[in-house]
Amino acid sequence: MVRAPSTIANLGAGYDVFGIALKDPFDIIEAKRTSEKGVRVEKVEGIGALTVTMEHTKNTASVAAAKVLEMGKADFGLSIIIKKGIRPCSGMGSSGAGAAGGAYAANQFLDKPLPMSKLLWAAAKGEEASSGSMHADNCGPSLIGGFTIIHSYDPIEIVRVDPPANLGIVAALPGFAVPTKEARKVLPKEVDMKVLISQMGQVASFVAGMAKGDLDLISRSVNDRIVEPARAPLIPHLKEAEKVAMKAGAFASFLGGSGPCICSFYDMNKSDGSEIGQAMQNFYEARGVECLCWVTTWGEGVRKEEK
Repeated sequence: MVRAPSTIANLGAGYDVFGIALKDPFDIIEAKRTSEKGVRVEKVEGIGALTVTMEHTKNTASVAAAKVLEMGKADFGLSIIIKKGIRPCSGMGSSGAGAAGGAYAANQFLDKPLPMSKLLWAAAKGEEASSGSMHADNCGPSLIGGFTIIHSYDPIEIVRVDPPANLGIVAALPGFAVPTKEARKVLPKEVDMKVLISQMGQVASFVAGMAKGDLDLISRSVNDRIVEPARAPLIPHLKEAEKVAMKAGAFASFLGGSGPCICSFYDMNKSDGSEIGQAMQNFYEARGVECLCWVTTWGEGVRKEEK
């Protein structure tokens, strides 16, 4: 049994490159060895379970697990149970956690466990089964934790940086869904060179802020001029909600992944983040929209969980 954390991808300007693991919420993947080859999804339960496919060729956890068994030349199969703590279509890495958890769980059964680089590839293939494209900005941080940067896909390589110890995170999840496939359809095909240069400055400065533990620099390095403006129409009240978070004490607020999650950063040395979470809930509930909030921080990657 393994615990796979939720994640936030992009983190402002770092589209398909940046990701961060959260301490909460998380999925639980239980796996049992079977004599029959292949990976079967026995049950899916928890938040949004009815929307998660049990088809083994499309479920991110089973696809990733099967890739690991294939690479490990296993002569057995697995039966898995998925306990969802991360709602699908949330922008919080629900499919990525499933893929990371599936790959990690399968690796526990191999006589010669695979290295993290191969687990990452397997998890990214699991993500491909769900979103239609191979990407690791969610399954990557879910696997290895912390703040991650996708260095390359050919070969696949990920870099981890430990975020500042006092980086608090509020993940606000309004009660509507934004499928990743739909969110990708609205992205611009071309980008003006001046906008691209501005974006590169934001990305480089964000990495420097994370590495230096400079919350002020991070706060000034989350402006996304390409992806968030294109996706904003898919998330009702996005810009207003971001302003609410900032007024309540956040030093940065932006669209989490493909949305509708709204991610806000705060300084844990100055606040416990509860006012931000409450303000976001009040804002959306006043508009007739349920809103779940997690006041948390960054966390480690997939780990074995004791029963």
